[in-house]
Amino acid sequence: MIIRHFDEIAASSQAVHADNWSSFRLLTRKDGMGFSLHETWIHPGTETHIWYKNHLEAVYCIEGEGEIQPLHGSEDAPTPGEPIAIQPGTMYALDKHDRHLLRATTRLRLICVFDPPLRGDEVHGPDGAYPADPE
Repeated sequence: MIIRHFDEIAASSQAVHADNWSSFRLLTRKDGMGFSLHETWIHPGTETHIWYKNHLEAVYCIEGEGEIQPLHGSEDAPTPGEPIAIQPGTMYALDKHDRHLLRATTRLRLICVFDPPLRGDEVHGPDGAYPADPE
């Protein structure tokens, strides 16, 4: 059984910070669960380009307001889709490695699950993806 408290993670190397977000990796690959579990804070007033081409992600919003805007078409000339509101109780799953913009009006607190699981130290590359990491 694995038991952790958020405060332990927040004060460890499993708390990863970037300009637009902070992610607290509660479960990582080394835990052997087959997925990773994170609490991620998207900072207010930010827009983040994300494209998890190497991972699937499911997200559940527990606090805040923002929107996700799908990006379609080529990598060089994406066509934006209609923005979709995010608020507490909203879940979205990037089941097709969907490229998107994530915007936070207020701080978003999101519970995220990744498959395959993250190591725990990843940050987005220039293309918006976490790197593929062979097992």
